Amino acid sequence: MKVSGTFDVVVSGGGPSGAAMAWALASRGIAVAVIERAEFPREKVCGDFVEPAGLRIIHRMGAAEALGLESRTAIDKVRAYYGPHIAYQNDVAYYGGEAGMPPHGHIIPRHDLDTALLENAVRAGAKVFQGTRVTEVRREKGLMHITTKNASGEGELVAPVVVGADGVQSVVAQHAGLRRDDKRHIGISQRVYLEGIEMDESEACIWFDEDHYPGYGWVFPAGNGMANAGMGMLSETTDKFDISLQQCFRESIERLKYRHPGCANATMSSKPLGGAVHMYGGITRNHFAGGILVGDAGGFVDPMTAEGITQGMESSIIGARTIADALEKGSFEEADFARFEHDFRAYFDYAMLYLSFYATMMRNRHFGDFFLSMTRQGFERAQHDREFARVSGTGFGGLNVQPAAIAAQLWSGIARHIATGGGAVLRDLMAGRGLPRDGFVGDWNLWQRGWRDSVRSDPAWHMAWLADIVRAVSKLGPSFASDQNPRVNGPFEQGTGL
Repeated sequence: MKVSGTFDVVVSGGGPSGAAMAWALASRGIAVAVIERAEFPREKVCGDFVEPAGLRIIHRMGAAEALGLESRTAIDKVRAYYGPHIAYQNDVAYYGGEAGMPPHGHIIPRHDLDTALLENAVRAGAKVFQGTRVTEVRREKGLMHITTKNASGEGELVAPVVVGADGVQSVVAQHAGLRRDDKRHIGISQRVYLEGIEMDESEACIWFDEDHYPGYGWVFPAGNGMANAGMGMLSETTDKFDISLQQCFRESIERLKYRHPGCANATMSSKPLGGAVHMYGGITRNHFAGGILVGDAGGFVDPMTAEGITQGMESSIIGARTIADALEKGSFEEADFARFEHDFRAYFDYAMLYLSFYATMMRNRHFGDFFLSMTRQGFERAQHDREFARVSGTGFGGLNVQPAAIAAQLWSGIARHIATGGGAVLRDLMAGRGLPRDGFVGDWNLWQRGWRDSVRSDPAWHMAWLADIVRAVSKLGPSFASDQNPRVNGPFEQGTGL
């Protein structure tokens, strides 16, 4: 059947962000259509991990029962490898269960998650067209015309508002001149499903190796001897250093078999698939005359972990308020959607700009040994310092990122490291043993080597990287303007279901 009709809003893309947008609009009585090129259920390159904040939204939308969350294993522990060394094996200290969030995450395969969320939008009143591509978006006389194509041929939907929830290759973003291609803010990944796994099903595993820096790998238990295993890296790095992500991934999976006891007999039960994400640090403008961009199309992805399921749904729930206001006023120019820019920045900037600052610093592969050493020491400290784990650990995937508190912990730790290291240097020199090769001196040597190699390798790129750091620092005002992270209480309006 050809897709055609007139609606209040057309959403391009039926993933979590598109489904959340459709649900939020339909729940307000707004006529909304969703165009999804795939036929659900379908595979999607992802770690399949849904954090507590994402689970809170799923419960609020009424989709928890359909996903069988009560019967899924709670993920509340993590194991972190640095090479063959386990730097951390303990509970996820920042999963405190505050503000209506459960104290755990769940592994929910995307073929289950996306299907259930889209069906939930249909129950709220949304019209969904699957197996249909958006081929063109144009604006004429104040209306958005969305050309579609499916097995039955071309069709057209007309609406005053269009929402781009159609991922990194967003057709809607292309129409608005807002598609991002800055490799500094694009993460690429490979993912495979493993079988023959014998690991604690409540413990996630992440690993860091020098050959895939900046990036990390993961193994998330999916139950019944299955696991989701993958690796992500920065697109800029693979391009600049001619690195094959696919080769790094294959080699890491083989190493994983003898590093993690539970993966010794692991075999691939699916083909490796690749994907890409646009991270928050690359956001410019996400509104235009006739609509907005949400989810991955808008760059709503954590710049440190590349997690985007929760952020995508949050961006849609926030954006639905802007769209509802525009429909009520009957005006759909760019200025009418500017509220979205204000609202999402008020919600996300506090934490995301701070994380983007750290992600910018760690982009330089020449400093890989230094940053791997420093973060490994952080995980090791978190193993026995639970307050440090609770606060600073949020930089690796926690919702309640508190920039001032993290900075205080990190700088006090650096001061202790320097003081302890300096004392050791003096003692060794006085004893005639020369300079030590580890501790503070070792880290300083790693920093110096990274700086020297970066300058020698590409002076122009090195200076551009430093300029990016300066720009990231200049944006940190919102991160220290308050001691309250807006994301803690979630994106829903107080006193309403939305």
